[in-house]
Amino acid sequence: MIHTDDDAAAVPVGWSAVRLGASRWIFSHDDLRVPEIAFVEGSDRWVLVHGLCLHAGLVEINVSPAEHLARMAAQGEREFLEALDVLAGRHVILLGDSRGFRVFNDATGMRSVYFSEDKFLVASHLQLIVDVRPHPVRTDEEGRQGAISGWDRTKYVGVSSLLPNHFLDISDWSVCRFYPRETNRFEGWSTARKVEAFREMWNREMRHLVATSSKLVMSLTGGADSRTSLALSMDHVNDIEMFTYTTKSNTGDKWSKSMTRDKHLVEEIKSLLPLRHRYFYVGTGKLPKTAEINATLDKNTWQSHGRWLVPHYANAYPQDDVVHLRGNAYEIGRAYWGTNEWNNNLSGLQRLYRKRTRRDHERESEASRAADFHRGVHRWEYDAPMHGFHLWDIFYWETRSGRWLAEILNETDIAFETFVPMNVRAMVEISLAFTIQERSDGFLFSELINAGCPVLNFPGKNDYRNLYEQTRDERLAAEAHHRTESPLPLEREFTVTAAGGPTHSVVPENDSLYIPRDDFNPGTCVERSLLPMPNHGELTFAVASSYAQPAAEGHWYFQVCVDGKPLARWDGAQRRRPVHVTVSDVTAGTRVSVQIVALGSHRGTASWERASRAHIIDVVLTERDLRGSPRVATDMPGSVFNDRGNDTLSVHLNHLDDLGAERFADDIPRRLDVVTDYCVIPLLVVKRSGAERTMVLCNGAVDQDISGGKPVFQRSTWWREIDQHQIYVCDPATMGQHAVSLAWGQYSLDYWTAPDTARAVRSVAELIGSTNPEQRAYYGSSAGGFMALALLYHDPEARALVNNAQFDWTRWFAPAVNALRYKRLAKLLPADLRDKYPLRTNVLNLLSTLSQPPRVDYWVNTASEHDREIDYPEFERFSRNFPSLAVTMRCHEYRDTGAGHNPLSKADTLRILAGADSCRRSH
Repeated sequence: MIHTDDDAAAVPVGWSAVRLGASRWIFSHDDLRVPEIAFVEGSDRWVLVHGLCLHAGLVEINVSPAEHLARMAAQGEREFLEALDVLAGRHVILLGDSRGFRVFNDATGMRSVYFSEDKFLVASHLQLIVDVRPHPVRTDEEGRQGAISGWDRTKYVGVSSLLPNHFLDISDWSVCRFYPRETNRFEGWSTARKVEAFREMWNREMRHLVATSSKLVMSLTGGADSRTSLALSMDHVNDIEMFTYTTKSNTGDKWSKSMTRDKHLVEEIKSLLPLRHRYFYVGTGKLPKTAEINATLDKNTWQSHGRWLVPHYANAYPQDDVVHLRGNAYEIGRAYWGTNEWNNNLSGLQRLYRKRTRRDHERESEASRAADFHRGVHRWEYDAPMHGFHLWDIFYWETRSGRWLAEILNETDIAFETFVPMNVRAMVEISLAFTIQERSDGFLFSELINAGCPVLNFPGKNDYRNLYEQTRDERLAAEAHHRTESPLPLEREFTVTAAGGPTHSVVPENDSLYIPRDDFNPGTCVERSLLPMPNHGELTFAVASSYAQPAAEGHWYFQVCVDGKPLARWDGAQRRRPVHVTVSDVTAGTRVSVQIVALGSHRGTASWERASRAHIIDVVLTERDLRGSPRVATDMPGSVFNDRGNDTLSVHLNHLDDLGAERFADDIPRRLDVVTDYCVIPLLVVKRSGAERTMVLCNGAVDQDISGGKPVFQRSTWWREIDQHQIYVCDPATMGQHAVSLAWGQYSLDYWTAPDTARAVRSVAELIGSTNPEQRAYYGSSAGGFMALALLYHDPEARALVNNAQFDWTRWFAPAVNALRYKRLAKLLPADLRDKYPLRTNVLNLLSTLSQPPRVDYWVNTASEHDREIDYPEFERFSRNFPSLAVTMRCHEYRDTGAGHNPLSKADTLRILAGADSCRRSH
């Protein structure tokens, strides 16, 4: 801890103190490590190094790190900073003079450094500062929940964290970025030279570490990171004790399966190499000193990651000189968060920042979150030149390693010191000197394993299959594919079209198509086409996708199109094995394509890009005489857009005109699923014989305990009693895995169903005979009233009949609104929803934009408190503010104390639907 004389009495008992030059500053520390001070020749400057600090440069030095840094400081600032780039360990470094000093942490900030400008304190641990000088606790509204994932915020207001690649200048408490200073110095090197340099640095620091005579331990798992560390440390493997934590039995859950697989792979590695190794078993009874350890943990760190392991560590390694080797910081080189060529800008960084700090959503205001992002960009100089380094890589480096990982190490400090050999700035820079694709594939780390211990590349990495089995399976799959390769090649590239936006092309390496991670936004359409058919006949092919996960259903779908018309569709996450497609009666010149349409918002996420990947395989055209128009069949149940028979019709919104009135038999209700780019809108259509008018009926609240996420068409059992054509509308958001009882058409932040629903019902109404707007009417009560008015907006010469309508759904009862917000609307607060989406949240706002007065009849129960106090005043306010629009809007008051917000009785509702202009005034 660094403090002034004023706080000397508050330093922990038993600590030693060093006065920093001739200044008022004091460096206090425990006695586990003693700081080293070296003086800069020819000046009053000095260098202090505290913690584990080892040289890892390509050129050996014969003096201590502090002495070497002092010599480099004498030569100049650049030389001093370059010396920092090749230091390993976990430490803090001070460069000072008689006036003050600068504070540097290690390369990736694994030695946490906290500071309080107001209280003149710098410390290794957050709690040290607040124990000496109390600070107010940060509230959720001030960003407490996401603090560890953001810039420099902490649990306490006024205490900041020093990010790596910056120094803290104590003279004015400013922070300054000193890296990167130039383009990546290893970028032009060959792979062999990079690998050799990386291994040489690793070996040099390991030799220095072994020379300390510390007891070295290393965790070993079935993954690539620990295997990379093992391969790089083979020269010292006899000096290291390995351990693995696992479970005694596989209980079938995801975690125990992972632990069991790890143990299997570790045993395979042990059969290849002679290792000193032990297991820690989860579920072991209470270990000695657990209570004491937990109390210390609360002091050491303000986060919690793997606290249950610390008692295991502390009891297994009671010595003071134990050093744990960890394989962290590899993730920086792996482009772990989805680094790509398109998100290297501040807007892309802001998306990432908001995602990382999403725990602040709905707790901290949106304005405050935005302000903190821009504050951090300026304070930590992300708006300065990065010399070709990617913003996302630097952000991961500085805020993931320098914040979250640092606190994990503070956690395990109770058991042992931690040493991360990758924690050398030059070594991290080597890992960034590969292409983004190479980094995503872990190319460097496979090369390091191959160079250090090739046999370690043989066992599977998080895969029971060994390297031969994986290679064999891939080869056999490729051979099977080539045996059935089609004479009909695919177009060389596929197109990516954003919803309402531009189109660009992607040239894949093979027969694949996928939603690129930076384009994974609702409505984005990816399309890959076969070349035009050379002859008439029957086309067969398969769409192969290896991803299937029920929890991911509803995020994208596959679609088969013939000459641009969608004829089949299935959910992208529904099936792992190939979907076989047959297109009959294609003619010469016909174009067949496969589309992937995004439904969810997963921009920048590599895992969703991989999940959406599919291959068009086994393409064969068999020449045959034509028997009719093109038809599609698949082996995926319910995937084909059916326009024949009496089953549910499925048709894309853009092809409603292809339907004919003959598809709807008189007086037989028929389901019609309208497919949009975001979802399916279920309709139930009743074409009544002799009718001319059409009534469109919208659902209110849906009881999910009864519906089970299936489509519901309220009042459809009345169809025989309504002497009009009828179209019953089910809100898509009340169906499926993420169904809610009330949605008001709010499928997601990106998609409101009302415009597409209005387009669909109007097309169907015209198809079955109601071509004149005056022949169409929209009815709904409660949430259905909101939707009826929203549909009327798109058919303004028609009429709406609403009962106890919710004009502003954000003011309805909180549980229903909150359920929708949490499941569909990114947890935005009602006030923010009203501010950002005024026409989607208040349907009267929408009607106020009309150029002609709408015909609306509004029945309101004045005995219903909510309708009387909330919605009715909204209607009256609209009438006052827009008298020219309200001239054709009539209000029918009635009073029914027993009914409350519930709609009018069936008999009264049927009279309204039949065209009655008034209803009961009171009860």
